[in-house]
Amino acid sequence: MNFGKAISNIRKNKHISIQQITANTITKSSYNRFINGETQPSINSFLTLLQNLHVSFEEFLYISRGYKPDYFNEIAMQIRDATITRNISLLQEIHATISTYAQQEPNNQTYFHLQCVTTLILNFLQDDPFDQTVKNTLLNYLLKCDVWTHYEHTLFNSVIFIFDPSAVNAMEKRIIRNLDSYELMHIYGNESFRSLCVILAFDISHQDLLSAIKVVSKLENFSLHEDMLFEKTLYKLFSGIVFLLSSQSIGLQNIKEAIQILQLTDSKGYLKAALTFIKEVCQTYHFRNTELSCLLKESYQKLNQ
Repeated sequence: MNFGKAISNIRKNKHISIQQITANTITKSSYNRFINGETQPSINSFLTLLQNLHVSFEEFLYISRGYKPDYFNEIAMQIRDATITRNISLLQEIHATISTYAQQEPNNQTYFHLQCVTTLILNFLQDDPFDQTVKNTLLNYLLKCDVWTHYEHTLFNSVIFIFDPSAVNAMEKRIIRNLDSYELMHIYGNESFRSLCVILAFDISHQDLLSAIKVVSKLENFSLHEDMLFEKTLYKLFSGIVFLLSSQSIGLQNIKEAIQILQLTDSKGYLKAALTFIKEVCQTYHFRNTELSCLLKESYQKLNQ
């Protein structure tokens, strides 16, 4: 990745002079050597160049990759989509690709962790016993991290089904700490909120309504930004299920609103997953509700149109 060339391209496309970008940073000759790949500026000088270009570090990396997400996010999205649709053949293909990368770069922990994730998801979808070595690898990694970033949230959300309630409870404390610490930072609040929603679904599936209600209370107090529609929909869906199972009338309304949002946004994969989850919860709890049954029937019909 040629950072110097990317800096030069951004400068030219923004019509910013070399004098403006190098002001109080580096000399013009040092700048020219940098964009030609002959030298590297200090970290402070590099960050000042970005500041003078009015570009964040995340934006710069995205642009320097040719306006593409990084490999981890790209493959994680592929894994997520294939898991939601239960596309085993695609997951096997993704697993083979990641395994090849892992073999070529045995010291690359990211490839190794992604290989672990796909192994466990395939175990789950094919009703095979979990690979205990792989399971313990991810569990030990996540438990040793006191602060979670996007990377850890993604790993956890991908394979929460492999953990027992005590392990999830230990990880929940880290997520809540992140939620409190980064509430004002859009991306971190977003990540922590989604992970707590995943835990909420986990508690519901394990018939632990008391723990689920505690998570709902925590999520209720979190102030979501207006553009966090996906997070709001997750909250509506899972809190609705908890309230409905607790005989609260607001539960069915929350579920209806969540389904309507998924329909309006044409999120068919997520809608199908949501309907399947609700159906499985009803079976687990031996729960019957005429209005909910009609809602599920109508939603499935619209989904298949």
